[in-house]
Amino acid sequence: MLRGGVWETNFEREFDIDNQVHNIIAYLRQLKPLGNTLLEFVALLRLGLKRDRTLADLCKIHHINDQYSRDLLLLIYSLLIRSPSNRFKNASFPSHFGLPVSDDAGKANVRQSYLLAKRACQNGAMTNRFFVVLHSDWKRFICGDGYLDWLSSSLPSVRGRALIPLTPNLCIYVCTPMVMRKGRNCASLRAAPWMVDQINEIVQIYSRDKLFFLGRKPQLTNEFSKRQFLEHADYSVDLLDMFDEIAEPKSKRSWNRFGSLSL
Repeated sequence: MLRGGVWETNFEREFDIDNQVHNIIAYLRQLKPLGNTLLEFVALLRLGLKRDRTLADLCKIHHINDQYSRDLLLLIYSLLIRSPSNRFKNASFPSHFGLPVSDDAGKANVRQSYLLAKRACQNGAMTNRFFVVLHSDWKRFICGDGYLDWLSSSLPSVRGRALIPLTPNLCIYVCTPMVMRKGRNCASLRAAPWMVDQINEIVQIYSRDKLFFLGRKPQLTNEFSKRQFLEHADYSVDLLDMFDEIAEPKSKRSWNRFGSLSL
């Protein structure tokens, strides 16, 4: 049925957001966290003495304009949808009906998902979108062949959250809070070493065969050694809850950077 059709063609040209990757990364690097000026550094020192500080207190709030916000979200979708974990999931879909795994079906589903994402990002409402940009000066993020992705499966609706390392020193978290404050849709944060370790563990949970890293080889976790694209229906970790509170602060919940953040 699909022979000679669109599913046998190369549709990578559909992902024209790739042409904006360098500009988007450069823009995110300009969204500096707190501590880059003397006044901000002094403010951070004072915050270090507060016992009721929250992670939101340590962030610098930004507002990404509409076009950059749409381009950034589309780039995130493109990485999620084209990831090996999503390709595997889409190609395996016929097995739910007793049919063999099909690369053709996988390609069709990938293309359809991206076209839905493209329409949503280019023409949809962007009021409920919050980004947390994590900069790491001390440790490096790793990347894998799978992502924590509770975003792309909701298409054509664009609600959910995702965590994506973009470079060894830059990672981004996106979520869709119920309530947004006007004039703020992004927070930048200097990630502490324990945050980077936590994110790297999450990367290994959702990856199966490949890990990409710069410098020292990461310590492999038991989850990665299972060689599966693991999915957790009730997966929860305090770090992600903290990111959500930055996007939609409800209370001044105290936190301790030496506290337990086990998976």
